[in-house]
Amino acid sequence: MTHARDALDSHTVAPGLALRRAGRRLFGFAVIADSHLEPEAAGLALPRSNRRNRDLVAALAPQRPAFVLHLGDIVHPVPQAPGHLETMGLARELYAGFGVPLLWTPGNHDIGDKPSDAMPAATVTEDWLGEYRRQFGAPWQLHRHGEVDLLLLNSPILNSGYGVEREQCRWFEHALADARGRRVFVATHYPPYLVAPDEPGHYDNIDRPAREWLLELLARHRVEALFCGHVHTLFWNRLGATECYLLPSPSFVRRDYSEMHRVRADDEYGRNDVGKLGCFWVDVYEEGHVARFLRTGTDLADGAAPDAPLVLPAHPKDPGGTPFGVTLRHPWSELTELPHNPPVDEFARRIVRNDWPVQALWDMGIRALRAPVGDLESARVRARIADLVALGHRFTFFSAGLPDPALLALMRTHAALVARWECVLPGAQLGAWAEAVAPLARETGIALAWADLRSAAIGNAGKPAGKHFTAPGFLPTELDAVEASLAQLPAGLVSAVCFRAARDALHEPEVQALDAFGRRAAVACVITWSLMPDGPNDAAMDAGDVRDRVERLCALAERYPGVEWVLDGFVDVDRGYYPRVALVDRLGNLRAAGEWLRRRRALT
Repeated sequence: MTHARDALDSHTVAPGLALRRAGRRLFGFAVIADSHLEPEAAGLALPRSNRRNRDLVAALAPQRPAFVLHLGDIVHPVPQAPGHLETMGLARELYAGFGVPLLWTPGNHDIGDKPSDAMPAATVTEDWLGEYRRQFGAPWQLHRHGEVDLLLLNSPILNSGYGVEREQCRWFEHALADARGRRVFVATHYPPYLVAPDEPGHYDNIDRPAREWLLELLARHRVEALFCGHVHTLFWNRLGATECYLLPSPSFVRRDYSEMHRVRADDEYGRNDVGKLGCFWVDVYEEGHVARFLRTGTDLADGAAPDAPLVLPAHPKDPGGTPFGVTLRHPWSELTELPHNPPVDEFARRIVRNDWPVQALWDMGIRALRAPVGDLESARVRARIADLVALGHRFTFFSAGLPDPALLALMRTHAALVARWECVLPGAQLGAWAEAVAPLARETGIALAWADLRSAAIGNAGKPAGKHFTAPGFLPTELDAVEASLAQLPAGLVSAVCFRAARDALHEPEVQALDAFGRRAAVACVITWSLMPDGPNDAAMDAGDVRDRVERLCALAERYPGVEWVLDGFVDVDRGYYPRVALVDRLGNLRAAGEWLRRRRALT
């Protein structure tokens, strides 16, 4: 029997077409999932979920969405619990503050859990579904706006065998067929999957056979976007031409997903991780759309004014970007097995992928990514690389030493995913390296960069005797050595030379000299600026200091556009050697520098 993790590791996705936006912006709409509103009692403080949703309505209504889509779990009391009916009425009143059409999709807290004896709450019934109809209207429906058809599905009834399930299936198939020539978005509470279409069924996805039915229809009709709730955390997947969005909640985080992070979940055991609270704003263009994550937990912090402004973040599909890339030191696409633990999955482990670092990249406007070539070797990670390349990210993959035939073959096969190949090796091996890579460069057009290898083993580290040290790249003061080395290589073989600057060793005159050298030598000068402290036992944990350094880096990049920049400081290193604060903490939340970049790139 194949283990679930093995199946996911082998899953691949074809690169497919670029995901982009083009033309005029047509309209925008808001998407909210899992509000979990509670009953309100006179004379008592508002429940926190209610307060957060009221603040969200007050802040988002002035943006004038064309409509508001709710993905279910509108209320927290399940149908058999006290307060269920009154809270449904409260929800209609609360969201009426938007003053625009409200589109509701039923969740398991609204009409009952999906069919399974292992569900932690009672499954959907006709009576509960009837009450939902009286409160919110048809549980599946078509909403047409401009050239877009939005199809809302009732996912808790899938796989039930009820007559209403068959009725909905027929309606959905006909609606997709009738939409021929129009753009289609689909909304559902339960997502079809979290990581891969072939993952096992569990509490948080739609099981077979309904999953296969749904995915086949999405692919056949080239549905543009699928919006899902239920998980209270963020996932993004690409199924061919369809972008699949799993939304967080504006109210609370489900505690089981705190297991994705290798750090203690302090605040309410992960439930009140405010950096992960929010909703989506979707801009629809003449071609394509942009789904923007609004971080309501930080922008509308508890106690803030109810009309506090929400930041509309930029996205990789938007023009421009932050003028530097980052090195991805931590795994950025790894799978984690959540422990089987009640109240949800008592009998199996769910396998999930932490997408919060990727969301942070999007919020900060960072397109250029530097990663080890091992990421390209993994079929599963390579599929994720293809997804990000489709969004406009550019990957530099680095390798150390002379490439062997297997590495050359890997680069040849997947050259379309490689913006640049950074080869780290000592100058003594340049001749042999040029002979090995020149045919590949001619055949594929792949861009080659050279980073001089510095290590204590070679004896060129420039560190005191006995110090453990290895690093790629020249120092900015070594331009004469760079020029002499380039003269030994075939003209045009190397398109970039890599340099490194220590935390406190970035000086503007040296940057100016690199800018001039690059223009003269017709090569890109790439500076990696490290946030590492001086020694492996030192620590640099001042988040404000990192913010100041990032602001300075952006200013230098604007003054010297001929220099390319990489910040070696994406996710905190909070244990081990060289501990330091970076742009994003180990929970995937933005640090001060990351928040500054988010606001710098925000739409105005």
